[in-house]
Amino acid sequence: MERHLMAALLATSLAACGAEPPAEQVPTPAPPDPAGRFAEAIERAHGGAGWRAHEALAAGIRVEFGGKTVLDGRIVFTTDMGRSRIELKDGSVAVWDGATAWLAPAGSSFEGARFHVLTWPYFALAPIKLRDPGTRLELLGSRELQGRTLEAGRLTFEKGVGDTPDDWYVVYRDPESGRLHGMAYIVTFGTPTEKAEAEPHAITYRDYVDVDGVPVPTRWSFWLWSEQEGIHGEAIGSVTLADPSFVEPEPGLFDPPEGAKEQPLPAPAA
Repeated sequence: MERHLMAALLATSLAACGAEPPAEQVPTPAPPDPAGRFAEAIERAHGGAGWRAHEALAAGIRVEFGGKTVLDGRIVFTTDMGRSRIELKDGSVAVWDGATAWLAPAGSSFEGARFHVLTWPYFALAPIKLRDPGTRLELLGSRELQGRTLEAGRLTFEKGVGDTPDDWYVVYRDPESGRLHGMAYIVTFGTPTEKAEAEPHAITYRDYVDVDGVPVPTRWSFWLWSEQEGIHGEAIGSVTLADPSFVEPEPGLFDPPEGAKEQPLPAPAA
């Protein structure tokens, strides 16, 4: 790294003097890692620098699955996904403080609070999380999805990364827009890996709005997916974001609410 930096500085200083640097002193750059280039292109198309220039995003959020509303309220999460908060219309509050999930009041009927307070920020930030520490991205080449040919890669995680390191994602990039069209995935949160592997799903993104120069998808659809068929059938669920905006969280927003009860990681079901 230091050798390449010094060579770059030498080339810059020689150019400033109107001289051409000797060819042998200019190192030939290594070809970029194809998987890294794939991820970088997605980040750029989703305004990664713009996301990181802000501390947090806030939006109304409505989650529907199986024809039922499972979450209706407001979400705020930091753009590094370090902390998040969901406030439901019934007064329940779920918080991820960076290490622990909390739910208040202790007797709230909000099921799966830990899952919700971690999952929806990740799906929102997925386009800029493909190169995080502990991730592994392998290119798969072109794949068919919903009648289109898209560039694809497989994202996996090192042991000990997050709540569910056994999850995997098949990431689909739209070659025209450069954006993340969607992802196939499994959910091992509280579920044995074998069972999760038998029921993979997919998410697709649409209805983008401009938020301070950053394209934010406000409609996510969820589907059944298989390696052979790709996405098939009708959508099984949706997430809608309303009026997304970048915000500076007020102090204490991500602290455990008064009277909150810790929400531990569930043991895998038998």
